[in-house]
Amino acid sequence: MSVTEYLQQSELFSGLTSEQVEQIVALGHEVFYNTGDAIIREGEPSDEMYVVCSGMVEVTVSRGAIPDVPGPPQLTSIARLGQGQMFGEMALVDRGARSATVRCVQDDTVVYVIPRQRFWDLCDSDHTIGYIVMRNIAADLSFKLRHRNLQMRLGGGER
Repeated sequence: MSVTEYLQQSELFSGLTSEQVEQIVALGHEVFYNTGDAIIREGEPSDEMYVVCSGMVEVTVSRGAIPDVPGPPQLTSIARLGQGQMFGEMALVDRGARSATVRCVQDDTVVYVIPRQRFWDLCDSDHTIGYIVMRNIAADLSFKLRHRNLQMRLGGGER
């Protein structure tokens, strides 16, 4: 499958034409990872987003060091992402520090990397692409926030 076909399957680009997706493909590049490779790390600066073309990645967050217990903070797995799924999308919106670590959990995983500034330049020149992608990001982040809030109400999440 081509990068364009992978991106067309991603919810992030839902509603875009093939030609619009091709414009986004022109912005980025593929990167290959193997099991255990860190793709992004919690706390690092962010200026790229990623779409999984093939393989699998795991998203983890740190739960802080336990007082009086030596060693690094514990990592908690919050999701596994596969073909067509995205991560790092908040970097397109706010450039804040990474909120999670993402590691490859399957050899020969391919992710498509889209640099923030190149994406914003495209959005400035084609407002339709910008509107559709930002609408899709807003829907995705809203879903994640609702899910998190539900977990908190049901006692499944920490505050």
